[in-house]
Amino acid sequence: MIETAAPRTRNRSGTAALVLACISLLLSLIACGVAGLSFGSNDIDLLPVQSKPEVASAAQVEAVAHVTLPPGSVLLTAAYSNGLETQLSAKVRMPRTELDAFVAAANFTTALAPGLRAVDAKHNVGGGNLWDPETAKTISGLDEEQPTADGTRRALLVNLDAPDAVTVYLYASRG
Repeated sequence: MIETAAPRTRNRSGTAALVLACISLLLSLIACGVAGLSFGSNDIDLLPVQSKPEVASAAQVEAVAHVTLPPGSVLLTAAYSNGLETQLSAKVRMPRTELDAFVAAANFTTALAPGLRAVDAKHNVGGGNLWDPETAKTISGLDEEQPTADGTRRALLVNLDAPDAVTVYLYASRG
């Protein structure tokens, strides 16, 4: 006669130990992965959503801020950053006689207001020490309430301290 083997009974303590060992291994692997991501990426942004600021050309200033720099303008500094939000800051010196034409050609939705400090140090996209709107004594400025058709918001500060030229601090953002 053939005897059938009785099913083996499992040891409950062995099964519990195996389950706990698997859970412990899983948690250890997760912890090592998190530690590797945080310690191994000192200079790497794992989810880059904004580019690092780059030097902007006069053409980029005109395209992003929807302005036209008048003849005789000198682009002193400009920085541009793109990503979830496009940001641009520019410092331009132009003849005082060209200021009204510059503002008119840009189709700003507000007029220049004497004494309005619409641009300050926090609008410096590129960093550095060439952005110094706080040094201006006699100023005019404008801060658009309504963005342009593509959603660009612009702010402007005009340094009127020099008799024959003005320094324009321009900030534009979209996004």
